Amino acid sequence: MEKLRKRRDLSTTLYRILLYLSRKQKAESSTRRMMRIERAVGVERKELKIHLDSLVQKEYLEPISSGEKGRGGHQIVHYDITETGKLLRGDIGRFIQLGIDMGYYPEHFFYLPSD
Repeated sequence: MEKLRKRRDLSTTLYRILLYLSRKQKAESSTRRMMRIERAVGVERKELKIHLDSLVQKEYLEPISSGEKGRGGHQIVHYDITETGKLLRGDIGRFIQLGIDMGYYPEHFFYLPSD
C-alpha cells in the first residue's frame, strides 16, 4: 500500500510559500530558489511552479535570474516577495487563523515545518 501524501488547501500552501520567502528575504539568493522553497513548504515541484508563476504574474513575487544555468539547461531563478505579497501573506494568515479559531484547521496547518 502506497503512503498517501497529506495535501494542504490552497490558502495554506500560498501562505507557506509567502511566509518562507518573507523569512528568507535578507538571506542569500540560493535559499530563495525553487528547490529550497519546495523542501521548506512541502509542495511538489510541478505544483510549486504553478503557484510561483501565478504569484509572479499577479506581482506578489519578483523572479530574479541568477544568470546561471541548472543541470537541465534551465535558468536558475530565485524569488523575492514584493510589498503587495507581504500584504497578501498577512491577509491569508488572518483567514487561516480564523479557520483555526473556528475549528476548521488543525493548528499545525499554520506553521512551517521549521517552526
